[in-house]
Amino acid sequence: MTYFKSILFAIFSLVCFNLNAQELSKEERKVEIFSSEEKDNLQLWFRDEVKRMNLNEEEMSQYSSIIVYYIAKIARLDDKDKDYSEERFKKELNSLLAKQDIELEDLLTTEQFDIHKEIYGEFLRSAYRRWGIKND
Repeated sequence: MTYFKSILFAIFSLVCFNLNAQELSKEERKVEIFSSEEKDNLQLWFRDEVKRMNLNEEEMSQYSSIIVYYIAKIARLDDKDKDYSEERFKKELNSLLAKQDIELEDLLTTEQFDIHKEIYGEFLRSAYRRWGIKND
């Protein structure tokens, strides 16, 4: 379970921080969309919700790997040096989410995938609100 908690921490930390822009210092490019307390609450909520999927250890490992990979890419979308318009940001985000969904559909049952979409959808709605983006 400690491994799972570490993965969840990494997931939500990556969402809240930019990873590696070349022209700005680390502090200059950092964007936090959630406070520490909010990240803690999100991690607990996400962990509890994912339990509903009833994934075995191998499935959880694969699921976590896919989620962390795409969250890392998503976290880079709001790097200050990218300066994406809202439209471009949403296009890039939706492209990454579609790729993630393809990989998850191969791993999860239909029921598990539906639960994932529900969980992830709620998380994305919160992130959209913080990014100031309308979710069409």
